[in-house]
Amino acid sequence: MLSNYIVNPRTQQQLRSGPAGAHLEAFTDWLADRRYTISTIRSYIYAANRFMVWWTCANDGEVLPSPNRSSVAAYRTHLAEGGDGGRRVHERSNAYCGARRFMSFLRQIGALPHTNSDGRPQLNLEQRFRHWMRQHRGTRAITLHGYGRVVDLLLKDLGTEPSRYTAGQLRDFVLSQSQGYSHSKADTVVTAVRMFVRFLVSSQECKDNLLHAIPRVAGWRLASLPRYIDPADIERIICACDTSTPLGARDHSILLLLARLGLRAGDVAGLRLGDIDWTQSRIRVSGKSRHTAWLPLPQDVGNALLHYLTTGRGTVIHDGVFVTSCAPYTPIIARQVSSTAERAIRRSGVKTPSLGAHLFRHSAATAWLRQGLTLQAVGTLLRHHDVDTTAIYAKVDGDLLSQIAMPWPGEGA
Repeated sequence: MLSNYIVNPRTQQQLRSGPAGAHLEAFTDWLADRRYTISTIRSYIYAANRFMVWWTCANDGEVLPSPNRSSVAAYRTHLAEGGDGGRRVHERSNAYCGARRFMSFLRQIGALPHTNSDGRPQLNLEQRFRHWMRQHRGTRAITLHGYGRVVDLLLKDLGTEPSRYTAGQLRDFVLSQSQGYSHSKADTVVTAVRMFVRFLVSSQECKDNLLHAIPRVAGWRLASLPRYIDPADIERIICACDTSTPLGARDHSILLLLARLGLRAGDVAGLRLGDIDWTQSRIRVSGKSRHTAWLPLPQDVGNALLHYLTTGRGTVIHDGVFVTSCAPYTPIIARQVSSTAERAIRRSGVKTPSLGAHLFRHSAATAWLRQGLTLQAVGTLLRHHDVDTTAIYAKVDGDLLSQIAMPWPGEGA
């Protein structure tokens, strides 16, 4: 309750009667549930009030529509220019953080419309596309975020009347968004547009023949080598974590999941407490879609998880296995898993070809092949739907390649 953090009755009344007053009680409880400290909650209450006062009084006193992300950015500029009573730098930063948290709270409870990265409200067509992808394709949030950005640009460029789209317009848009970028970037654009068109066709909002308007991006299959390091270096990176601290215990568990099971960053971030079957020594992974798979839980991974859950995670309202190390204590996202891997690699001093979480997946697959596992077995562990996807790892097994390599013409004659 607000009165638990703001003791003065007169101040309480002023806050409740202010432009943020209708939401301050619930905002206070929301912060407390996420284990913010008392001083932080108090400062964020004041910050939310100041932000809404500034917002409603902007533009010479004109009352403006509901704030959005761009308004928070404008407020940050206002603070940086010495606004808000000439407060010190750390106080201005706290005011901005409090405003951001208040906006996140309002958006979560549905008091604000969902907006795009530039602060514009999401169009109804884009919202329906996101819902269709979640409902019928099982698309994960991080993938849907990337698709949504492409669709947002498409709607800005071609308009919001799909019945008028032509194949030429769609191809021109894909080319404009792909030229000068990497193959993976272009492939993301193409996939997003193709899925959006498929959604439009399924809802009978555009012509059926547009399904074939966008071809796949050309590229050489298996043209590159996977980036990996030796098992000894993997162990050095894992051992660099200080498991006596909550953050070190969390990082140690994450690295073991990446190294022993070859999980993706999104797999680790998406783990829930119910996904760990302690009695059967197995763990459930959802992967890139809603299809789940049970994988064996090695002893050292299970020990690390148990240590983290009992000493480092603490009591939080979420069921995510891994949570952030400071308030708000929310489940981590894939980007934070990659940051964990990068932090550990730099701390260990091991020289690696890359710094992300996928390095551990590549290294695990390469080690499994060298230990005698078949491509099919490795593909099963990595949850590949096609064995051709796993075939790239065969190129790094020199012993196997030497057994099948043909002699150079004339050699040994």
